[in-house]
Amino acid sequence: MNKGNFRAYGKPIVNIYVNDKKIDDWISFQVDWNGMGDIDSFDIAFQWDISDKPRHEYFYSGSKKSSDVVHGKIVVKIEAGFEGEEIVPLIEGEMDCPEWDFSDGETVKIAGRSYGAKPYDFVETVKYQNMTATEAFQKICHTHGLTPIIPIITNTMIGEYVNDDHTSVAEEMSHWDYVLYLAEQEGFISRIKGKEWYFGPLSMLEDYAKEPLAFSYGHNIRNLKMKKAPNEARNFNVEVVSWQSGEKKKKGNKIVEKTTIGNTEGNHVYTIRRNIPNITRAQVQQHLKNICQELTKQQFSGSFDTDFFQELTSDRRIVLYGVGIGLSQIYHVDTVTISGDKDSGIECSIKFTNAIPQSE
Repeated sequence: MNKGNFRAYGKPIVNIYVNDKKIDDWISFQVDWNGMGDIDSFDIAFQWDISDKPRHEYFYSGSKKSSDVVHGKIVVKIEAGFEGEEIVPLIEGEMDCPEWDFSDGETVKIAGRSYGAKPYDFVETVKYQNMTATEAFQKICHTHGLTPIIPIITNTMIGEYVNDDHTSVAEEMSHWDYVLYLAEQEGFISRIKGKEWYFGPLSMLEDYAKEPLAFSYGHNIRNLKMKKAPNEARNFNVEVVSWQSGEKKKKGNKIVEKTTIGNTEGNHVYTIRRNIPNITRAQVQQHLKNICQELTKQQFSGSFDTDFFQELTSDRRIVLYGVGIGLSQIYHVDTVTISGDKDSGIECSIKFTNAIPQSE
């Protein structure tokens, strides 16, 4: 049994760049990968100089001039790894706000978010009903300087499913929320990493398709906590759709299988859609069965602390060993916090669940 690896033995390396310049005298950092449907964030603490002769051009305020942190634009990139091993990107984005602390010395904490903040903050009256979801998504990506990653091209006009579910999108909403709406309609996931924005099936995310990373109680995790969700009724409409690539998903050439779970006349009803091209009706039915099994199984969640592993991403599944039947199983990563300082190296905290991730 693969119980999971220990971290690399090399010296921890953290590279922090501010406006493309590497900064070596940082104090501490934290990166939060906040999961599907949310924006990743970061904060970093630096020494601050109140001086006309500062140690660094970005972290000072003087009698004649102050740095860009006070009144300019700051772009941050954080990488981490180990000496002799791969160095991987953790986050890239712009500063939202600085916070100064002069109570014990002179420091500044830069807080910011990934490039997902751009569509998150951009609000307009959306008018894309005459486009397909992927066409609208590409246009939104280009608006914010992001690269669209689209493994499957959609063909249905947005206006068609707007009419089908009686939803009005002729109102102001953020580009982030609008893409989440499109993802829900198409059975897709929306995910931003660096300057790339993914819009497609969960199963086709590169890291999600990889073998789950192994973690084992008593081996390579600390402070493990778990809980079981209450056995409350959950209500779902579940639908799986297939069609031949290159053809529009019209009634005559698409395969649709659907079912319900629980009381779909209740107040809290969730819709799960999965669009999977080029499969048979039998395969559509099997996908529907698998989804229903996932939705009706007992749900567990938890958290633990561990070392930092370059292979870990918020898209990659984990498998937990050593806690017995029912608890030892494959889980989805919910959120990840990676933090460190100059003295303690790099630490990682993971929250996980066996519930199917959603882009909302």
